Amino acid sequence: MKPIKLYTRRKFISLGLMGALGLTGGINVIDKAFSAQGKNIIGQKLFKPNFLPTPTDWSNDEVTIAWLGHASFLINFFGTRILLDPVLNSTIGITPVGNYTIGPTRYIASALNSDEVGPIDLLLVSHAHTDHFDYPTLRKLQSSSTLAVTAQNTLPLWEGMNYQSVEELHWRNSKSFAGVMVKAIEGKHWGARIPWKKGMEANSLLLSKNGINLFFGADTGYTELIKQQLEGIPIDLAIMGIGAYSPKSFEAKHATPEQAWKMGEEISTKWMIPMHWGSFKLSQEPMEEPMARFLQAASGQIEKVVIQETGVTWILPR
Repeated sequence: MKPIKLYTRRKFISLGLMGALGLTGGINVIDKAFSAQGKNIIGQKLFKPNFLPTPTDWSNDEVTIAWLGHASFLINFFGTRILLDPVLNSTIGITPVGNYTIGPTRYIASALNSDEVGPIDLLLVSHAHTDHFDYPTLRKLQSSSTLAVTAQNTLPLWEGMNYQSVEELHWRNSKSFAGVMVKAIEGKHWGARIPWKKGMEANSLLLSKNGINLFFGADTGYTELIKQQLEGIPIDLAIMGIGAYSPKSFEAKHATPEQAWKMGEEISTKWMIPMHWGSFKLSQEPMEEPMARFLQAASGQIEKVVIQETGVTWILPR
C-alpha cells in the first residue's frame, strides 16, 4: 500500500504561501518573503502618499478618478461610486488565520483606507490574485448596498461575505450594474488564486455610462485581443498596468511600459493612467523604472498621461 502523505499545519501554510505569492509576482516575491534582504517585507518604512483624495467633495455630475495605489481606483462615474481591485492594507498575500496576512508589504501606503473610501455602489474585482483580490479589504468593505462583480469561476471565493449581490462576468459578456454598463474584456493573463484552480479567469473591464467609456486593463500581457474587442468604441480613458514585467518570462502576462502605451494607442484612448507599479515589489525591475519607461514611450504626448503618482485625483474634461 502506498503510504499516505501527511501535511503539518506549518507545511500546509508554506505550500499555500508558495502558491499564492507565486501568483502575485513569481519566485522573486517568494525569495523576498523569506529573506532579510527583502526590505519591503522586513523593516521597510511605509511612506505616505503626497496626495490624498477627498471623495466627499466629488460631484455626481462629473467623472472623477483617484489612484489609491497599485491597481486600486476610486471613481465617481456620474454619481455611481465605483471601487476597482481594492487592496488597501499594508500587506498582501495569504490569510491563513482570519485577516492575518503573510506576504509582501507596501512601499507607499494606500491613499485611502477602507473606512475612508465612503459608500460604494459597485465593487469590481478583475481576478483572484492576491494583489487584486485582498480578503481583509473585501471583508472590511462588506455592505448590503454594494454590488460586486467578479471573474468567471471565482464566485466561491466570496463565500461568507455580505454584499447586495456578487455576480460573475465572463469574457465579452456585459450587464448593467448601478447604472453602469460593465463588459468583461479578455486580455492575456490568468486568474487562478490556487495553481490547480485553472478555470478561474482574469478580466479587463469596459465601463460605460452617459456616452463615456472607461477601460480598465487590469493585468494583461501585450495582446491585440483588446483592440479587437473594443473596435468602434471611443475610449475616453484607459487605465493600463505597466509593472511586473521582469524577468523576461513575466512579459507573457504583464505588459512592459512600452507595450502598455502601445495598447492604449491601439484603442485610440484620449487619456491614460499607468498603474500596477510603485506600491509592491512583485518582480525584478527597479521600483521607479516602469514610470520612467512609460513616460519615455509617451514622449511627445505626455499630456495624455493624467495621473502619475499615488493619491492623485483627476476629473475627466467635458
